[in-house]
Amino acid sequence: MKKNWLMIVMLAGCCHASAQQSKDHDTDYYESYPDLVTARTYFSQKFTNLIIKGSRREEDLKYRPNTTLNYGIGGTYGWFTLNLAYGFSFLNRGNSSKGKTRYLDLQSHVYTRKMSIDLFGQFYKGFYLDPQGTATDKDKYYKRPDIKVRHMGAAVYYIVDWDRLSMRAAMLQTEWQKKSAGSLLVGGEVYYGYSKGDSALLPGLLDNYYSQDGVTKIRYFDIGPGIGYAYTYVHKEHFFAMGGITGSLPINFMKEIRDSKSDRKTTISPDLMLRIGVGYSNENFNISATFVNNMFTTKGNSGKYQVNTGNMRLNAAWRFDPGPSAKRTLKFFRSKV
Repeated sequence: MKKNWLMIVMLAGCCHASAQQSKDHDTDYYESYPDLVTARTYFSQKFTNLIIKGSRREEDLKYRPNTTLNYGIGGTYGWFTLNLAYGFSFLNRGNSSKGKTRYLDLQSHVYTRKMSIDLFGQFYKGFYLDPQGTATDKDKYYKRPDIKVRHMGAAVYYIVDWDRLSMRAAMLQTEWQKKSAGSLLVGGEVYYGYSKGDSALLPGLLDNYYSQDGVTKIRYFDIGPGIGYAYTYVHKEHFFAMGGITGSLPINFMKEIRDSKSDRKTTISPDLMLRIGVGYSNENFNISATFVNNMFTTKGNSGKYQVNTGNMRLNAAWRFDPGPSAKRTLKFFRSKV
């Protein structure tokens, strides 16, 4: 199992037949291209951070993975998207001081006409403390190759004003938002996971400063409703900046394990998700930078922990007509979902 993974991500999004496109959304605000293929090339970097929350006097301890910068290609037609990316060695030189991370990151961010759906399957082993010099010499990183993080879940939101706001335009490059618009987002989130080490998650040098000293494993389950808002500002039809934030208030079931003893706690722990997309778009072309960050918080008797999961991408996308023969082959992907 190597650090450089071949990522295969399948995203789903509903596309209606072209005769219906003009009826189910306001074309003054955005255009949809159900008959065109959207091809893209991109750079991306995914991450899953484990954070041990400090008190008011102590800073948070941030365990980060040594993930790769990936280069990829992909395409979208109808409701189907396929992206392939790989962390080539020439893009990832000089990272040995941070240790090795083995990981499988199965993030999938799905945007249908009316829904935003985020799916997470994070499987990471090997972290380092950031910044340099934390719990070790000032010119070194404190490395923990034994720490594992498993984080799985889903965030599902309904886009209330879907007829004017296209989240696909900013995040998936398959549509063109021509006028500024915003929408309330209503839905919910559910997560399950655990983090553990061969020894205490907290470095021994910091035992006297954090209440989570001695904890070797945490396990959690989290479910609850959420609400948010997304807005895309458009300048002269082509330049856009989209921002979206959702927050949930789930019930959280948490177990901490220390010295073969376990403590359980049930709380209400708020979670946040942030989306940002900026770039340029027209009827044929899109170039953009996107960022998605899910901030999950869980609380035990000893203190708080946070798992941050995200994806940063730089995209260039083109739309083109695949031709009658290809359309007949691909017609399954034009069907309703």
